Order: sequence, then C-alpha cells, then structure tokens
Amino acid sequence: MVKVALDMVKENKWTKEHALLQIEPNKLNEFLFPRFDPKALKAAVHVAQGLSASPGAAVGQIVFNPETATKLKTELNMKVILTREETSPEDIAGMNAAVGILTSCGGQTSHAAVVAR
Repeated sequence: MVKVALDMVKENKWTKEHALLQIEPNKLNEFLFPRFDPKALKAAVHVAQGLSASPGAAVGQIVFNPETATKLKTELNMKVILTREETSPEDIAGMNAAVGILTSCGGQTSHAAVVAR
C-alpha cells in the first residue's frame, strides 16, 4: 500500500497529500515495529499459534522466570523472551528485561498483554 502510494507520487499521478490519505493508519505499525521476514516465515516450522497482543516481533533466548531474564540481560546483554503460563506483578523486572513475552494463558487484554504494551 505504501509502495504503491510512493510510486504514484514519483510518477506525478498523485499529490503527497492524496497519497497519505490512501494509506490506512493502522498499517503504519508495520513500519514502526520489528517484524519477521515473510520469506523466512514460509520456510519455518510452526509448532504453535497464538494471538499477538501488540505489533512487532522478537527473537531471543527463552527463559522461564523473571530472575533469569533479568540476570541474562544485565550480565550478558542477552536478548530473552520471558515465557510464563501467565504473568503477575512480581514478573515486572523480567518483563522489562525481555524483548518479548510469551504466555500460554490470557488474551489481548490480559495482564501480560497490557503491561507489555
């Protein structure tokens, strides 16, 4: 959508203002957050599926408790994904240290989702 709008401006078929009006605002999140390469996703083996609570993608070492997440981030500057059944307020330091949070319970309005956003 953005590429088409840019091409139309470059070809002097649309004004910049008109091109901006053609872009859906919620699609701009795709430019603001990291995401996985679509080609890599096609080649990947999918083991589960879930709901995303916010836009973006993360890659890191899976850790199962907030203390480990904090330790690996502060001592080794390692990127970690905090993985919990569900989060609680005691997990906040680990959530802050993590590049991503994965829970098996909850949804887009769960504690983990709200705090992560």
